[in-house]
This record gives sequence, structure tokens and C-alpha cells, in this order.
Amino acid sequence: MRSSLLSTASARPRAFYARRLVRVALAPVFGLSLLTACEGETDPTGVGGLTREPALNEVVTSAPLNASSNDTLVYFSFNTGTLVSRTADWDLALRRYEVRLNSPANGGTKNVLGFSLANNQNATNAEVLAFTRTSTLAAFDALRDAQVPADSLFTTDRLAENPQGHIVLGGVPVANAAQFWKIRLANGQFAVVRSTVIAFNQARATDSLVLESRLQTGTTLGAVRRLMVAPGGATRAISLATNSVVTPSGCNWDIQFNPDPRQLAITVNTACNVGTFPGTASPTFAAVTSASDAPQYAAYLSQLVGPIPNSILDTKAPFRYDLTNQQRLHPAFNIYLAKVGTRVWKFQLVDYYSNTGVAGYPTIRYARIR
Repeated sequence: MRSSLLSTASARPRAFYARRLVRVALAPVFGLSLLTACEGETDPTGVGGLTREPALNEVVTSAPLNASSNDTLVYFSFNTGTLVSRTADWDLALRRYEVRLNSPANGGTKNVLGFSLANNQNATNAEVLAFTRTSTLAAFDALRDAQVPADSLFTTDRLAENPQGHIVLGGVPVANAAQFWKIRLANGQFAVVRSTVIAFNQARATDSLVLESRLQTGTTLGAVRRLMVAPGGATRAISLATNSVVTPSGCNWDIQFNPDPRQLAITVNTACNVGTFPGTASPTFAAVTSASDAPQYAAYLSQLVGPIPNSILDTKAPFRYDLTNQQRLHPAFNIYLAKVGTRVWKFQLVDYYSNTGVAGYPTIRYARIR
């Protein structure tokens, strides 16, 4: 896709790009970053945002957006080019390097759909380091309505079932202690839960599963509680309200663990309205302050999926990490499409740092192409 975009762009007259580039201002390189040739649209963007909706195919670059909180999403509107309140008309939700779409899974109501062009998915790290805002602008600008894929290829952020999400597969399974879930219990309370140990005996049968949970009372999450489940070859029901293994009866249990090595699955008590929402990398299980604030609770052990990878290890994601051994994020200049009703916007993240070099201030370049 990258080469086709570039070849399309190269067919345009130079004067066309001169008119586009006349508004691009170069900013200094900050610190030791190799992210050079920073650009910023002088009009109509800025701290105050847009005074009008951008024209069709007009490339606009936002100011650096303060998404530096580890635990709070902020909300961006294509129409204003700025951050807006959660109750306003927003399109993207941002938190550091994470980009999410306005969808029920993220507490939104617009059901924005997305598509990843993955144009730089196969770019080498050296190529990513060489990308600049100026060198990637022509390819970005060349993308037009004719290249928008079929509506059926667009997806939104959503919760998907992942009964093995509590473990890491590949070789002997190990506990996925970095992942936790906010969970609505059968008795109406809320908690957070994760698995920290899974062990097997010499016969490769599941020997034990260790769960940690924090029960919410009122608005306060309690201390960490530990429970070791010894399944003995049978599916075990667990009450997170009492932090115990129970004989399942009606709504006295919240989750069940199937120790079959072909399963190792955690399921929830759907008959009693138990549901889960995946916690984030930050705040951590120990630092999270509420389990009752998830936008929705799925009737299974859930994972949040969408067209924009929220991982610095996925080459289709907006950023790559530590390419120069300086623990910095580098924009990959991958292009994404967002379908908002009948309108389609293209966008890419072109920086991760503020004008003074502070991390967690992504800059978005975007244009409406339909």
C-alpha cells in the first residue's frame, strides 16, 4: 500500500504539493529524538482548534494533545481538531499511545467504524526512523475516496470472548498476571480479578490455579485477596464475593475454571448477570481504584479488540518503541480510516511528544476524504 500511494502521489504536479506544503512549518528537533521535520498547520489549527470544519481532502494537523494520563482517556473531535469533553461529539479516545474509536465498548454512542491500511506494517525499523512528517505527507495526501475499502471491511472497537485470556499460550501455559478484569458479580457487587499462577503436575494435568481479587465495597476497592484453586480434574466454581471455591447453586458463584489442558478456560455465571471488562496496562491491578466504572460488562471473559492496535509491539500500530535504545516512541505513520456515518476520515499519528519533549502528547494528522 505504501508504494502504491507513493506512486500515485508522484504522478501529481509539483505545484500541487507546493500549494500543500506552503502551510507546513518546521519545528526544532527535541532532545536526542530522531523524529525530525515536525510540522504544524498554521491555519486553521492551533491551541484553540478549528474555527470551521475542514474542506474535503484538506490536510489538517492538530496541536500536541495532552493524553499523558496513565488511567484517563481524553476525547478528540475531527470537526474541531481539539480535545473535547466525554459528553461532547467525539470520534477518537486517546491515552498515551492508545487510540480507540467512539463505540459502546469505550463508553461512546456514535459507533465509529475503523480500518487500518497497514501501509507501513512491513517497513523496517531503519525505514521508520527515516520517516518524517514532510516525507510522508505526499503519500498521506494522495489517499482519496476511490481507495476507501468496502463498508463491510470496517469494524469498531468491541468486546470479544477470550476464555483463555488469563494465561499466556505458546509452550507450557503460564499465568497472564499483567491482565486483569473488572467484573460485575452475581450479587451485584464489583471486583477486579486476575490469575497469577497456573501449575501442572508430572502427568501434565492442571495442578492448581491461583487467583487474586479485590472486592469493591461502595466506591472503594479492598485489599488483594489470594485464592488457590486445586481442581483435581473437575471444573470448579468460584465465588469472588466470598473468595472461595463453592458447589455451584444458582447465584452463589461468579466464575468457573475448566482445568482440562485443552481448555484452561474461565467462564462466567451469565444466568446471574456476571460480566467482565478488561483492565488496562495502566493503572495496574494493584493501583486501579474502581471496578464499577466499565462502559459495559460482557457475558464472558473479555478482550477489547479493534482496527487500531493498542500495542507498541504490533507493526500496524501508530508507534514503535525503543528503535534507538533511548526508550522513545517513534511514529510509524500508519494510516487509518474512520467512518463516521456517511463520512470517512483518514488519519495518522505523527508525533508522541509535546513541543517541550514531554511524552504522551500525540499529534494527529487527518483529512476528510468522503
